Amino acid sequence: MKTLRLIVLSILVSVTGYLTGQPTEAAAVDNVSFMTLWNTYSNCQATTNLDQLSKNASTLTAAANHSLDQETFVLPLPSKLEKLVSTPAARFAVDVKAMAAACSLRAASAAVEAGKIDAAKGILQTILGYQPHSEYAYYTLQAKTLLSELEMNPIEITLNLP
Repeated sequence: MKTLRLIVLSILVSVTGYLTGQPTEAAAVDNVSFMTLWNTYSNCQATTNLDQLSKNASTLTAAANHSLDQETFVLPLPSKLEKLVSTPAARFAVDVKAMAAACSLRAASAAVEAGKIDAAKGILQTILGYQPHSEYAYYTLQAKTLLSELEMNPIEITLNLP
């Protein structure tokens, strides 16, 4: 009985190694999508156009949310072994969520400079969604600070009477 278990386990390990060692079309797609995201992030850092910044921030945020929600890893295992295997994290070479947060901060600052306070608040709210994760504490702190400054500084209206 032990020999049979050892043989089955050996076959499973061999098949797993074979499946994970084969280059797939998905890897090429991931590289292309990563390069697209990197270009979007680079554009975000270079541009001063508020519309382009907002578009870049929303593209990166959508990609970050998609990569975190995607559960495509399937390894056919018996149910007893399946409990012992964890799903690998979907990660790129860099943290797409951090890229999205940095771009969003830049877009929010540009919105404030353009006087579009409501747009800035909306952009900053997306960053506050990262709050439970400690690796994004820098970005959430920056967003909270900017939001509190926006709340504390009322818009000044002057009336010029003849």
